[in-house]
Amino acid sequence: MSNSIALIRKDFMIIRKFTLLLIPYFVLMIYSNAESYTVFALLPALLLLINACTIDMQHNNQKFLATLPVPRQRLVQAKYMTLLPLALFSIVCTIGMYYVAVALGKLDEPLHWKELGLVTALIPLLASFYLPLYYWLGQKGMQITNFIFLMVIMFIFTIFASLNKEYPALSQWIQNGKIENMLLVVIGVLAYLIIIYASYLISSRIYMNKDI
Repeated sequence: MSNSIALIRKDFMIIRKFTLLLIPYFVLMIYSNAESYTVFALLPALLLLINACTIDMQHNNQKFLATLPVPRQRLVQAKYMTLLPLALFSIVCTIGMYYVAVALGKLDEPLHWKELGLVTALIPLLASFYLPLYYWLGQKGMQITNFIFLMVIMFIFTIFASLNKEYPALSQWIQNGKIENMLLVVIGVLAYLIIIYASYLISSRIYMNKDI
């Protein structure tokens, strides 16, 4: 566990300067589109993940980490565990943005906790598609992977607003917490966990068999 914590700390150390660039991002969101603050919780964590992976590739950190007396599977595990503090950081910043927007008179509605939680849950899900590509393509394919992934994030931004219309049950849950079909919820949660775990297994297998 101590090795995993040290690896997570390593990722935060290499992206600490990049976090300052998120300040103008949130300022822009407050003044341009504060009412969609829940959707914008998605971007900071994913941008920080992409930045950490890109820096690892640029500085050949994978090659160095592979020489440490730590199983490669543990290295992959730590990368996935990093998603939790990244998601927490993103949601805390978004809540802060909400209260600043309220203080400035840009918002006058209660905090949408359920919608914010739903968006935050998308962070590990989307990262589960990104990380296997990160381990598979390596430095040569990072630019293409990052570009495609950012385009996917932008696409999600555009369709998230229409989810309430397409899925009335989701809208009802966000508004009053009522769920008519618990079976669908259970299936959705299981599918969510299976996708993340399968992604971890794929990334581990790729990294363990990779010649670095």
